[in-house]
Amino acid sequence: MNLKHIEAFRAVMVSGSMTAAAKALYTSQPNVSRLISQLERDTGLQLFQRSGVRLIPTSEGTAFFREVERAFVGLQGLANAAAQIRNLGSGRLRIAAMPSAGMTLVPHAIKRFVALFPDVTVSLHVNTSGTVNHWTASQFCDLGVAVYVSEASDCEVEQLSNVPAVCVMPANHRLAAKRSIRPKDLEGESFISLCHGDGTRAAMDDVFQRAGVQRVLAIEAQYTAMCCEMVRHGMGVTLAHPIVARDFAGPEIVIRPFLPHTRFPTYLLFPPHRPRERLASAFVEVLRGLHDELLDEVVETERRRGRGRG
Repeated sequence: MNLKHIEAFRAVMVSGSMTAAAKALYTSQPNVSRLISQLERDTGLQLFQRSGVRLIPTSEGTAFFREVERAFVGLQGLANAAAQIRNLGSGRLRIAAMPSAGMTLVPHAIKRFVALFPDVTVSLHVNTSGTVNHWTASQFCDLGVAVYVSEASDCEVEQLSNVPAVCVMPANHRLAAKRSIRPKDLEGESFISLCHGDGTRAAMDDVFQRAGVQRVLAIEAQYTAMCCEMVRHGMGVTLAHPIVARDFAGPEIVIRPFLPHTRFPTYLLFPPHRPRERLASAFVEVLRGLHDELLDEVVETERRRGRGRG
């Protein structure tokens, strides 16, 4: 039994006759008849009853056809997968991201990406930067977005951005009218900070320590997006990545530049020791373009506000 036998049997079942099956397979009716006879001999099944020129499927033939159809569905799936791999490397893209990016920038990029590649399945896995490193290094994910790279990681690394923090505060805050915020402006302010052990938290603390400014550090959160949400509820002020802050902008929040610049780095991680997935490269192109667009939007929005205040 081989594929030609199965194709001939399926064609007869679908078309209802040897002649029509032969036409569909671009062969002769005697050849189809020979293939069916060989298939019956090889399987030990009587697939059809002959009634003159008519072929009537037996119960064995009908049951066998159901199994053949299942196999053909699988073959069609393989054909579709081959087309996706040929066109773009794989039909699935797994992305790992730390929460600040995984809750803001990356979902926006996924929306744009799937509009360009609607047949690709994208899965987003959100966790700490350390776990993002692990998931990417182990090749569980095809791409990682993290704020730091583990010293033990052997991932391939590219920098996505290294942007200055902005100050996020309630719209009715006493500092909301200022064009920019400096450490001394936040003396005695209730400050929503990232948790200890975060590299960005250490950089922020260093800026205030060098300026000799004491903040009220009563509230900590693990992720910048959570800090911004707390600001929205009027619980204090925070420093944030401008694109993360942008997603929380609204009537309850104002965003101002913070000086001197405190940087928020973001890195792209790729699995080690293997060629980069074409899907991952295509997504990175979308992600970089969107990142620059959103950053320009934040800058332009602040510029318009500055002109309005002037």
